[in-house]
Amino acid sequence: MFIPRHPVVENQFCQFTTYSGVAGTGGVGGVLAYAGAVCYLDENATNQDALVEIYAANEANITSDTDEIIPFGFLMQKVKMGYHNVHPTGFMMPGDLGSSDVIAQPSYSSAGVINGVKNAPVGVAHLGIWDTVHYVVKYGSTIPNATVAAGDGMLPGQHLHVNNDSNGVDGAGTSKVTNYINDNETDGMYSTVDVAVARVVKGAAAGQCQASVNNTTLYPIRIKLLV
Repeated sequence: MFIPRHPVVENQFCQFTTYSGVAGTGGVGGVLAYAGAVCYLDENATNQDALVEIYAANEANITSDTDEIIPFGFLMQKVKMGYHNVHPTGFMMPGDLGSSDVIAQPSYSSAGVINGVKNAPVGVAHLGIWDTVHYVVKYGSTIPNATVAAGDGMLPGQHLHVNNDSNGVDGAGTSKVTNYINDNETDGMYSTVDVAVARVVKGAAAGQCQASVNNTTLYPIRIKLLV
């Protein structure tokens, strides 16, 4: 049997699963992953569903698994933790209403105690041309005072790879795309994923990239997805 499936419809049934670094009980609406983050399929899915994660604090868990670390696609929605530590479970802020944000709700132990976050449905993008601000380039100094040299901006035609953009911080800021290929730099390519995931169609000058890296003004780039 070999039956075609509609890619857009199928990607509506992916689920974002949180990694150990954020799976605690801090239910105050924090961001788990941003739209535009590169994700991969989690082989540890007990129900065999399509579970996706971003490249982040679980780096040590995937470096030995060459199948799992292959990029799968790009998240189409921002994923946020619920507000269950400060509001009733299921509560939504006014700003959430009408947005495309995914709100991950809490999971419970057999004793009825919150012990993490449930998997949350999320859309995943493949191929096509997209605008994104979820990128990073080579920079000097540290965020929010990073500097980007002339020539280190995003240039049309460049291939983009997965970046951990840790700068000492794991979490939702990771899993961006980068044009800077250097395994040994915090602002370089994610060390275990050498697959090109996108290509720049419309870039951004060094000054614009600097503002984006420092999160002062976000300048989008246009990219063609390769996964």
